[in-house]
Amino acid sequence: MGRVVHWADRVASLLSAAAALVAMAMAVFVVLASTMRYLVGAPFAFTEEIVGLLFITMIFVGFPACTLREKHIRVTILPDLLPPPLRSLMDRVANGLLVVFCVWFGYLTLDYMNTAIALETRSAGSRLLLWPWTAVLPISCALAGLAGLIRMIVPSPLSASPDGVDHPGAD
Repeated sequence: MGRVVHWADRVASLLSAAAALVAMAMAVFVVLASTMRYLVGAPFAFTEEIVGLLFITMIFVGFPACTLREKHIRVTILPDLLPPPLRSLMDRVANGLLVVFCVWFGYLTLDYMNTAIALETRSAGSRLLLWPWTAVLPISCALAGLAGLIRMIVPSPLSASPDGVDHPGAD
């Protein structure tokens, strides 16, 4: 299982880097649009659409990494009151629910992607082909679901400490 976690962490690193690159691309397009609006009086026609598509891509590319590394927003009021074994069980149940959500949402987004491919859908203003952007959704759901499965099998050290901080050597 250690090898699986190691490879999953490597994939999470690649996805985190990709999400950061997408965020930088968004920033470049926003700066370009602002510059064009100031210099020419109008931004590029595709700027708003591409930034919106990049934003959704950034979120979904980062989702599996956040899931694997448990870096998402957590409300820990109830788990903090529980003893470590129950906290770990609650964490596994939550990851199980995440896996169910990823299968369900992934199935819906796969259908959405297939429809976008079949109809060759394009964005309204700049006519950007949409299926490559919609392909990110089911892939992200599949990877986040796998991350949830890994977290169900290999509990995080975060689920053991009430303050959410890993305390090495505190056993």
